[in-house]
Amino acid sequence: KSLDRLAADPDLCRAMGHQAHLRSLRFTWDAQAHTIEQLFLTWHQRGKQALPSAPAAPPASAEPAPSRIRLAAISHSCVLSINQGLYRELARYHDVEQLLIAPLTWWSLLSGPISFSASNEVRKFARPLPIYLPGHINLYWYRPDIYRVLEQFKPDILFVDEEPYSLSAWQGLHLARRLGCKLIISTKENIAHRYPPPLCWTQRKVLAAADYALVVNEECEDVLRLKGYKGPVTTLPHGVDPQLFKPSPQPRLRRRLGLDGPVVGYVGRLTKAKGVLDLLQAAALTRRMDCPRFQVLVVGAGPLEQEINTLASTLLKDPGAVKILGNVPHHVIADYLNCLDVLVLPSRTTRRWKEQFGRVLVEALACEVPVIGSSSGYIPHLVADTGGGLVFREGDAHDLAAKLALLLGDKQLATTYARRGRRCVLENYTWAAVAHKLHEVIVSVADR
Repeated sequence: KSLDRLAADPDLCRAMGHQAHLRSLRFTWDAQAHTIEQLFLTWHQRGKQALPSAPAAPPASAEPAPSRIRLAAISHSCVLSINQGLYRELARYHDVEQLLIAPLTWWSLLSGPISFSASNEVRKFARPLPIYLPGHINLYWYRPDIYRVLEQFKPDILFVDEEPYSLSAWQGLHLARRLGCKLIISTKENIAHRYPPPLCWTQRKVLAAADYALVVNEECEDVLRLKGYKGPVTTLPHGVDPQLFKPSPQPRLRRRLGLDGPVVGYVGRLTKAKGVLDLLQAAALTRRMDCPRFQVLVVGAGPLEQEINTLASTLLKDPGAVKILGNVPHHVIADYLNCLDVLVLPSRTTRRWKEQFGRVLVEALACEVPVIGSSSGYIPHLVADTGGGLVFREGDAHDLAAKLALLLGDKQLATTYARRGRRCVLENYTWAAVAHKLHEVIVSVADR
């Protein structure tokens, strides 16, 4: 009977398999090694406390060692090592001692279960912990293990890198009060949304209690102020790893993908808000303009994939004109960016969303690829700040087509934008540059 029930209910089979996978992660070699390590550390500390000691008096001229600021950070995005660059660079500051807390497992709608991974530099101070509701960015929270871990660490500052209305931010507020430490929050909300209970209650309490706020752009600060936050704010942009994102010609990859001649690319989700259809409309319009023929390379997945294929065959009437690759691991995105002559981010503003930053623009410029972005959200500010490309009116395929014709038809202009953009990224948007700004905030909060 049990087998018949499972055979008749594929959804139940998938749900049981997912839960079994999550439970099995507790019994991996990494999880067992972590448990044994904590056991040894706990008994080691107890043994040191039990042994009486008579420390030798320091020389009269010796100065007391400066105390280190103990920072604990909570971030669901750091389940992936690619997102840990900020904390890797922050570890170079010897006056800060870090503890990075991230989910032991996560769930992605596109790629399924994700297990925590870390580079060697970050693994020294990272603690992956089990959570409830993995995959729900605003509704997940940590299991009771987090209380024991933070009480042992005794942070001076707790940095909750989650939205202030999320349940993990509420948990961070409770932890900060319990531990008596300062609280830093972050937000990317650039439209003042109204949230239902309990999220609106959580946001109000977190904003009232936070000692400092980090925002990804100035519009986010406006939203914070509108919602009642009165504390200090610093803009902390997304960063890029210059060792990973750098100019690196990819002739073999271009041949394997069937790319011959100029290539215009898009990297991101395939949704209407991202404006991918506008890029295809513009590509068709350039066929009637004085513009070199080019192929469109689309890297990403989403609900518009079939519509993109249909529109490409209808408008361009060329089977090789558009190539859709689906999702690729983030650590190889740089290889695909280096196949491009121009990257386009054609985002569209909706009632609920507008582009918050445009991280792929910074990554493309780090690879010395010029960019064209729409006028949605922060995109025009980022393009203007880096000097790495052009901006078109969002939703206007004719304007985008004109900008494509300009860049593809003038290689010297495209090279000027690309080099200027890469120079600005290396100065202001590397993880090292972002970590420097975060370190200043940490010292400021600790001094207060």
